[in-house]
Amino acid sequence: MSRKVIALILMSTITCCLLSGCKSASLTVSDKNDETKSEKDADEEDAEKSEEKSEETSEKEEEEKEEEEKETDEAQSTEGYDLYSALSGQEFELSSVNPYDSNYRTWIEFKEDGSFSGSFLKDYYVESEDGEEDGETDGSFTGQLGKCTQVDQYTWTADIEEITYEVPANAPSEYSNASGLEGFENGSTEMTFYLPGKDIEELPDDVNTWLFGNDFGALVGYDMDWVSDAPQDLPFYVISTDDGCFSGRNVSGKNELYIKNKAKLPGIINQELTINSDGTYTCIDADEDGNIKFINTCFEYDGFDVDVEECIQKIYGDIDYEYINIYGNGGEYDNDEWIYKPDWKWLNGLKTKMAIWSSYDGDSYVSYQARFISPYIDDDRYVFAYVVEVHSASEVIDAETAYMALGSLTFSGREDEISCAGGTDKEPYTELLIYCLRGQGQSLLGDEVEFVFEDDTDKIEEYGLDPDDFYNDYQIGGYDSVYDEYEISSQCVIYVQYAPDGMHRFLTIEEFNSYVPEYDIEGGRLMNIVLDKDGKVILIKEPYTP
Repeated sequence: MSRKVIALILMSTITCCLLSGCKSASLTVSDKNDETKSEKDADEEDAEKSEEKSEETSEKEEEEKEEEEKETDEAQSTEGYDLYSALSGQEFELSSVNPYDSNYRTWIEFKEDGSFSGSFLKDYYVESEDGEEDGETDGSFTGQLGKCTQVDQYTWTADIEEITYEVPANAPSEYSNASGLEGFENGSTEMTFYLPGKDIEELPDDVNTWLFGNDFGALVGYDMDWVSDAPQDLPFYVISTDDGCFSGRNVSGKNELYIKNKAKLPGIINQELTINSDGTYTCIDADEDGNIKFINTCFEYDGFDVDVEECIQKIYGDIDYEYINIYGNGGEYDNDEWIYKPDWKWLNGLKTKMAIWSSYDGDSYVSYQARFISPYIDDDRYVFAYVVEVHSASEVIDAETAYMALGSLTFSGREDEISCAGGTDKEPYTELLIYCLRGQGQSLLGDEVEFVFEDDTDKIEEYGLDPDDFYNDYQIGGYDSVYDEYEISSQCVIYVQYAPDGMHRFLTIEEFNSYVPEYDIEGGRLMNIVLDKDGKVILIKEPYTP
């Protein structure tokens, strides 16, 4: 078949981007010391006000310092970064907004000098002299980018200087250019590059729609409702133009994808973090006594279908199972319990496998729950595993909360967020069981209660409970309709038993406020809360009550 060559060349002006920093202010408070009693009283009052002001100033300074350090880290993290070298390890494909867009497909690859090449397919249906005609343009192209400019830590831009097409001679002219790049002929030359780690909320609306309109979600529940499950930040490279959006697939041979827990768990510290030269990693978080561990790891794997027991052996070596149940294998455990637990089954729209097992460590039994996945966005070369290992309850995190943490996972492009450690600087902690109502703003209302069991005769008498009215061996005692107000920390971790959207049991504060009633005393929800040393709520967990 004869082919025609269409050469399009456009030169563009490149602008430079400067980074700026900021400094935080400091304040010194001094006290006076006078002799008279009235002056001393005044001084004491002034000192108290000054101390309060100093504390507020210190908090503000700390926030400014953290922001300044963050900006410095961001600037340093891109120092020496070569965008085109990074892009050379990626294959980009045009993202489809709706099913009809599958008739228009474009692929692009880049080289380290900023040149690129690609191919495209376009189905067409046109009227010709002989009548109606349909066909397909199977074309290719090459091109060159100019100098790239950094916008922020995760965003770069560059202008397309040239595109040369090679298409079949009989292809209609309107179907002779690649989808997503059509605007080049009309002067739309800019490409924007979003790097892994870019906050999803910071993406333009059209880019969000292109990327997540069809993927990154699941059909859940008996009604099979579509529920979005987009990651918090980009786990891959993205390119956008005025005409479309391209998502990258890593083919470089080095892992650049991570699993992170959206919850940073209080009372948990990082014990080990190793990132290898090939991008595989191991992160171990635990409470100070090692009662509960979270193992987040990625390792090379040969094979498309994940063998769960083989993966467990890679992590732990030979293990003597007391028992093991595997979900997602198409076996006996893939029943309704598995199908309708989407926060276990799905991870950003991809299916995972899950295992529950126990073993004997010589002193006691250890319980495990874990999720395993080999994602196509990382070219299926690696397995990601997230394991919760429970020896006994910790001071803050019990086994139920730890297992719930398997439902707050997401893929990420940020290696610095692999750990789920929330630290221990806010100890000592206080745990309460409350009937919970919505508070005003960043707060909740709680009536403190407790579980009472059949053999606790003193509590049964104290709370006036009916000893013949026990269901599943417990009742709730202490309910008196007196509600205290508790301030919720901005970093509070919230898990509920029944996901409002059918999938996500890890809630934001805004979602939690919609989950609990505001005035209905009888409709209050039973919640475990954990308070830090300042009395702020840092963990909310709805207990399972059969």
